[in-house]
Amino acid sequence: MELTLTLDPKSEKPLQAQVFDQVREIILDGQIKAGMALPPSRLLAERLRVSRNTVMLAYERLAAEGYVRARGTAGLFVEPISPDSLLLIQQGSRSFTNGPVPDVSSEPLLCFAGSPGGGGDRPELDFWVGRSDPAGFPLAIWRRIVTRLLVRETAYLTDYCDPAGLPDLRAAISTHLRRARAVAVTEDQVIVTTGGQDALNLVFNLLKGHTRQLCIENPCYLGASLIFRNAGLEIHPVPVDGEGLQTDLLPTSKGSLLYVTPSHQFPTGATMPLTRRLALLRWAEETDSYIVEDDYDSDFRYDGPPLTALAGLDGGRRVFYVGTFSKSVGAGLRIGFATVPRLFWDEARMLKARMSNGQAWLEQAALAAFIDEGHFDRHLRRLRQVYKARRDCLVGALRKTFDGAVVLGGESGLHLVWRLPPGFPPARQIQSLARGQGIGVYALSSGAAYDFDPGARDDMLVFGYSSLTEMQIETAIGELRRILLGNADRGEGTV
Repeated sequence: MELTLTLDPKSEKPLQAQVFDQVREIILDGQIKAGMALPPSRLLAERLRVSRNTVMLAYERLAAEGYVRARGTAGLFVEPISPDSLLLIQQGSRSFTNGPVPDVSSEPLLCFAGSPGGGGDRPELDFWVGRSDPAGFPLAIWRRIVTRLLVRETAYLTDYCDPAGLPDLRAAISTHLRRARAVAVTEDQVIVTTGGQDALNLVFNLLKGHTRQLCIENPCYLGASLIFRNAGLEIHPVPVDGEGLQTDLLPTSKGSLLYVTPSHQFPTGATMPLTRRLALLRWAEETDSYIVEDDYDSDFRYDGPPLTALAGLDGGRRVFYVGTFSKSVGAGLRIGFATVPRLFWDEARMLKARMSNGQAWLEQAALAAFIDEGHFDRHLRRLRQVYKARRDCLVGALRKTFDGAVVLGGESGLHLVWRLPPGFPPARQIQSLARGQGIGVYALSSGAAYDFDPGARDDMLVFGYSSLTEMQIETAIGELRRILLGNADRGEGTV
């Protein structure tokens, strides 16, 4: 395979980044088809008159982001990319209006159903974020509820549901939110959606006519960044620290829409303290702005008392609360929700009707019964015990294996972050090395996260631990240590 690349040694962009960008574009344009091999790194380096290490680093990045895959000693082969994923990659940041267009080559292949490359291409030991344990699904109870519904209420299978969602489910969600998150809403403030991403789209489209500029955490959830960066509005990325979004750096201009994950910042895992939550609400009032609170995994808190959601402190004025059952019950149900202030209810319901004429009745009815009959609370208590044990196992393994490992965001949720110490290889390189050995660990930019700063430090690895057993976790961390020690022996970083 011949590759025609043009490198500019005078460019500010490193040569390895130029190689990555151009090979990536060739793949996306279809000039190299799935299954075709890239030229050997030594051969391409000779043709380009650059060091072999330059080409190897570009190839490692292509592999880490799912564009190519190593097949033993045979070389690197182009991976198939689905049309939907290709569309997301190609759209990238082209609507970003706050300053120059960022380098979209740093964006990973977005796949909400699993790790880059799709569900069939997961490593054997995969720490992909947000995956619930398949063995934890309440199959026996769910089957009993579904069977009962199909015996008693088959007429609903031939009817359209309320586009806002089944009233029984909206009532069950509102009851759960009042009890578990102190969010005082009623069923006529809840919109049922097809998962959390659908809820984010609903709220954004509902509020875009009221919005002059967009504010978002940095780094942030990739799915939210895709919505914002294709909106055609000015974006203000707001840095996060150990206490979440830095509220003192929010813009003071009127009419903002802010996306925030205060209970478990994605991806860093920081928990926002009460002082900052109150500061956020004051800012929203003073600037006539609205807030989207994404509470994607708040059902799982292991250390300390449950937190009052930002929407619970707000009293139904300026906070739109978004949640999902993907983490707590199962992503295959495709059920999420958004709560809206009463002022927006009619408009939100009409918008939902235009987006889709309601979700499937059976799954909604089964979930409503699952919550109302107390099964959901018992299910959560059981999962918290399982996931806490896995969290403890992962933290213990990291700290034992890598002396003094700095672990962030483990107090709640289904993932945590390991901040790599000085002297270690970059996170992307570790991701690539580990994947080649059947271990899935992820740099922030590949772990469903996005950083608006193209020069951000590459020193964090994301571990989603909920779908692995404790034995698998210990095996994976031991293997990761062996990989890094081998890398250090080759003079490519220290451990």
